[in-house]
Amino acid sequence: MRKRKREDEDTLSKAEIMDMFTALTQDQESRFMTIMKTMTDGIRSHTEQNDAIRKSIDFLGQKYDELVNKVHKLEEERSADRKHILSLEAKIEYFEKTLRSSTIEIRNVPKTAPETKNDLIELVQKVGQTINAPLQTTDIRDVYRINSQKDTNKTIVAELSSVTLRDKFIGSCRTFNKKNGNSKLSTSHLQISGPRQPVYISEYLTIHTKKLFHQAREHAKSNNYKYCWTSRGKVYIRRSDGAPVIKINDSTDLDKILRQ
Repeated sequence: MRKRKREDEDTLSKAEIMDMFTALTQDQESRFMTIMKTMTDGIRSHTEQNDAIRKSIDFLGQKYDELVNKVHKLEEERSADRKHILSLEAKIEYFEKTLRSSTIEIRNVPKTAPETKNDLIELVQKVGQTINAPLQTTDIRDVYRINSQKDTNKTIVAELSSVTLRDKFIGSCRTFNKKNGNSKLSTSHLQISGPRQPVYISEYLTIHTKKLFHQAREHAKSNNYKYCWTSRGKVYIRRSDGAPVIKINDSTDLDKILRQ
């Protein structure tokens, strides 16, 4: 009887163990299925996110390519516009030089009040007599002062009857100043009252050429070039007597000289 009772107790214990094992197995399977479902949902969600990110990247890449193409097109148009503008500026420069080919500028002469066009004609003639380049009234097509707020003594512009006459007038002024190194052309030669002031005569220069001439003079001063001048709308420099004459077409020519 005791032996049978012990076997029943052992059998019951095994059944309980099996039940516990079964319950544990089911619990593990349930947990595993939950984990698998979570992982599957996560992978699916991650895949969907990746697809959305990929689509966004593709969209941004497409827009970037479109933007790059637009920028290239704008750069090409800008380059074409720049060339066209430079071409127009060159034409304007040419026409302005042609129209002003016989014009001179007389700078630093005080203005009298009142001052008429006849007064200016007489002043130009007096300058011509002083430098030994006399002018008749018919040699002066037009004369006026530039309306500038910067200069107190506004520049006098005189259009002569020919380029030859203009060149002779300017050349005579240079000769006069060379001969009278200690007493170059001034207001005292023109019998203008007041403090003695130097008077400068040059050919008419376009805005572009004036800017270039200013740059060339600064270059000549800082690099020991002895001469810097203009002739027929062109700018030239020379380092010393006997040295080659260098024509300055634009500011890049000055940069090239500096690199030599």
